[in-house]
Amino acid sequence: MSDTMNSEAARDRRQRFGAQRGRDLYWGFTLGLVVNTATMFMISMGGGLPKLGITAAIVGTFIFVCVNSFDCMDDFKANADDMGDEERATNLGKKFLDAPWMMFKTLIVVIFGAITVCQLQDMWDIF
Repeated sequence: MSDTMNSEAARDRRQRFGAQRGRDLYWGFTLGLVVNTATMFMISMGGGLPKLGITAAIVGTFIFVCVNSFDCMDDFKANADDMGDEERATNLGKKFLDAPWMMFKTLIVVIFGAITVCQLQDMWDIF
């Protein structure tokens, strides 16, 4: 690793970048939960619903949450990979390096995928 990536300015930049991507991740989850709650309410109302429109919102939300989450997690991983030896030795550095990124991604797919499948099943009476 070059000394320019291990400078005080680079460490500060990584901290600010990590904080911003963390907010992006939380906002992606929030948007996904809000849209899913709204579509669940619409489905529970029944009646003459615009099924294709709601389906597009459900599937689009699942895709958005996955892409947003994976991108943020990949950026966290890249941020951790850029740390110098001094940062890697800190407790936060060790935690970042040992984080189970694949498990986090799998959980996102399982949780939001299950919500997507359940909503589509309720709306279209499939499965």
